[in-house]
Amino acid sequence: MNEQQNAAFDAAYKVAYEAALEAAQSVSGGYEKEPVTGEEDTVEISFRKILDAFRRHWPIITALTLLFALLGGLYVQLLVTPTYQASVNLIVQTNNVESSDQTVSNEYVNSAKNLAKTYARILNSSKVQNHVIKDLGLDLSSLELKEMAVAAPVTDSQIVTVTVSTDRQDLSEQIADAYLRLGPSDLNALVEAGKCNAVSGVDVKKDPIKPGMKRTVALGALLGFALSFAYALFSELRKHFIISTSDVKEILNLPVIGIIPAFGEE
Repeated sequence: MNEQQNAAFDAAYKVAYEAALEAAQSVSGGYEKEPVTGEEDTVEISFRKILDAFRRHWPIITALTLLFALLGGLYVQLLVTPTYQASVNLIVQTNNVESSDQTVSNEYVNSAKNLAKTYARILNSSKVQNHVIKDLGLDLSSLELKEMAVAAPVTDSQIVTVTVSTDRQDLSEQIADAYLRLGPSDLNALVEAGKCNAVSGVDVKKDPIKPGMKRTVALGALLGFALSFAYALFSELRKHFIISTSDVKEILNLPVIGIIPAFGEE
């Protein structure tokens, strides 16, 4: 369209708009509300609007929250392989202490702490891992067992913890028990500067450590609530925007006489 055509179109559009506005005023008896000014174009989200959104849409908010919580539980039960954990604790002592009544010096404690790091490395070595595999008759390589069983010293202590994580509770318990039985003897045979003893038996977690059922269900419920509430809030706020002819009737309180289509430039 050239400049003359654009000018003619703008003039025709203005005339049609004024005619439609006059017709609407004659039908409705004039404005019942003040015309919308530019200052009122800003949408303010007040606490009352948030409460109204929740009050009007609480059924869908509740339904979606429960639905997503249920989906989270089904995801854990059907689609995710659970991980079961068992652990044992071993205490490290140096050979310079002959009885428990002897005063333990700082030098002894520090020496035992450093020795615990050495013992943890030995427990993670292929020598001990192969011993455990042979004892239990497992169809695993030392690298595969290394991913399941990890030995680490407890910070600022003489304790070494071996943590076993597998997809079977009984397997985790068996491997942890093997480390409890074989670990001290292997360590004492390899390291002459100290000795290692078991602190307690095998600690087995009855419930899987991951994925956590309660955590996943809670996250699902939170996601469902957030999505449904966002939808409810948007539904309330969109009433302030003119999207359809019904919005014109609601905001301006005027009937719609006709619709003028918008033409793009060629």
